[in-house]
Amino acid sequence: MTRTQKLNKCTEGDYRELFVTWSEPLHWLCYTLTGDEGLSEKMLEAALEQSLKGADQVFRGWIVSWARRLIIKACIHSVQPWKSPLAHEPLPVLPLSAASLETNLDVALSLPARVLRESLLMQDALARFVFVLRAIEGYSRRDTSLLLNIDDRLCEWVYARTARTLNKNAESFETVNFISFVGENSCEAALAGD
Repeated sequence: MTRTQKLNKCTEGDYRELFVTWSEPLHWLCYTLTGDEGLSEKMLEAALEQSLKGADQVFRGWIVSWARRLIIKACIHSVQPWKSPLAHEPLPVLPLSAASLETNLDVALSLPARVLRESLLMQDALARFVFVLRAIEGYSRRDTSLLLNIDDRLCEWVYARTARTLNKNAESFETVNFISFVGENSCEAALAGD
């Protein structure tokens, strides 16, 4: 190994700093996957400990993706989403529309992070994992199905179904925001007239 490669390797300090600096996005990821605050804290601690064990094996440029992958794997191991009820539903006969999926994804991913997480937490564990891995983390259908120990077709069906459900939740969110916006303006206009 060259001197430059050694200098580019992570240290324990790099990981400790990462878990402090990136605490909010890492917590969002972990809590969204587990749906449990206490469990997500344990998973974050486990991922940090695992990171520290192999700190010098990862290049600094890969540290964030490596930490996120450790968190995902710890959450998968703990939650076991392939055992959820959704994993055992029969697949629909009708094919999925790629255009519909893209539209639903665009709407779902335009939601504020808090709203997206709340919408995902209302979903089955498998739906949360598939959506987060595919839409947010950028895993392929094949990689997602391998990580979650599910069939490729089930993975894609759950992905499309979750995107459609989140799209419907987004429409509800926009309606609520519009109503509160109109209500606030109406109140201000009424007060201004006094």
